[in-house]
Amino acid sequence: MGDEKAVKVEPIKSGPRTDQELMAHMAAQVGDGRLFKMDVDYTSQVDEAIPKANAIAAKGDVAAALDSLANLEKLSRLGSDMKSNTRIVQHMVKLCFDGKKWDLLNDTILTLSKKRLIIKVAIAKMVRDACEMVEKMPNEETKMKLVDTLRTIYVEVERARLTSLVVKKMEAEGKIEEAANLILELQVETYGSMEIKEKVEFLLEQMRLSVARADYIRAGIISNKISTKFFNSDKEEVQDLKIRFYNLMITIGLQDSKYLDVCRHYRALFDTPKIAADTEKSRLVLKCAVIYCLLAPHTNEQWDLLNRISLLRELELVPEYRTLLELFINQELISWKNVIVRVYEKTLKKAPNGTGIFDGKDGEKRWKDLHMRVGEHNMRMISKYYTQITFDRLAELLDFPLNDMESFLCNLIVTGGITDAKIHRPSRVVNLRARKANLEQLDQWASNVQKLTETLNKVGISA
Repeated sequence: MGDEKAVKVEPIKSGPRTDQELMAHMAAQVGDGRLFKMDVDYTSQVDEAIPKANAIAAKGDVAAALDSLANLEKLSRLGSDMKSNTRIVQHMVKLCFDGKKWDLLNDTILTLSKKRLIIKVAIAKMVRDACEMVEKMPNEETKMKLVDTLRTIYVEVERARLTSLVVKKMEAEGKIEEAANLILELQVETYGSMEIKEKVEFLLEQMRLSVARADYIRAGIISNKISTKFFNSDKEEVQDLKIRFYNLMITIGLQDSKYLDVCRHYRALFDTPKIAADTEKSRLVLKCAVIYCLLAPHTNEQWDLLNRISLLRELELVPEYRTLLELFINQELISWKNVIVRVYEKTLKKAPNGTGIFDGKDGEKRWKDLHMRVGEHNMRMISKYYTQITFDRLAELLDFPLNDMESFLCNLIVTGGITDAKIHRPSRVVNLRARKANLEQLDQWASNVQKLTETLNKVGISA
């Protein structure tokens, strides 16, 4: 068993489905599971009828040509001759299109779809043919009328594609709410006959329109339907979808100030070959990843991500951001006024090739958040080296006004940033008890036990 090697198996490409496969799929997915046996074969009659209908249509009487096929369509339908019925309904639609009888085309499609005992595979193929005619309509009004007609017939993939056309038209007219509601009706993730790539495209459109109408919660729910494993491909079209997906995720994450999630999204973009090939874009994405990682509150995940980013060789391309990152990794105090404001404010805010993270109203909030992160870092350093410190000295070290320092410290204690700190307001002192790690406490106990046994041995020898 140990000598066996895994054999790489190439995926089998599935071609177009045969009529039998389509019939089985339709019966299983849409009908009650029963397959119908053909009673009579009308192939020869259809071979004779179609040329005759073409001749009648060539004289300009398309309606008469359809009438000549109507009886045979009924016979093949009631006789469960799927192949013949499919040929007839497809040809009837083609006659209307070739004759440019647009109203008759819509009426024919509706009439054929409402017949008794319809063969669903035949109707599905007819709808697919009609969908190809949509873009060939002479004007927008005729095109949208055909789209509305076809959308009344439920063929899942084609109906989704037609709905996408209606959504684009609504969006162009400024009807964002109606467009979003329409596309959100499509449960494309359940469509077994739709390719994964097309599913992802539809889901991304649902996310985009949800974001456009500020429905970020729904956009986040839809994002969970997309497996990120799909993006593990070097194909350019897949990379484009990946970039669209993570840009939307960044927009959603920023809405709730989920900086750590935003940092992860930028890291995913940074690892995209298409981004990596563009030096300017890769630098910008890396800068954003660094800043949002620093803006995230200190947790084990944030600390781990911070250290992993610091190991990237590409940081050499952005030396200012690398040194800023090292400030937060080093176990030293960071002066807000003398270091961040004096040295880095110009780089972060006013540089011509900056990130734009600290621009505008939202940027001001993020600048304040960065001040909080610097204060939290400094507070962790102070708690390592101080057991007791006065209010004035603490405010000086944190670069905070006295009143702001007290509220900042209280918030830090409540949120669990520094669990052992206690404020004694009458004496204006903060007590910082250094909490020992479990391993350190165990080592100290073992050391004390060893000292005790050595002392007892000495006492026993002396006696």
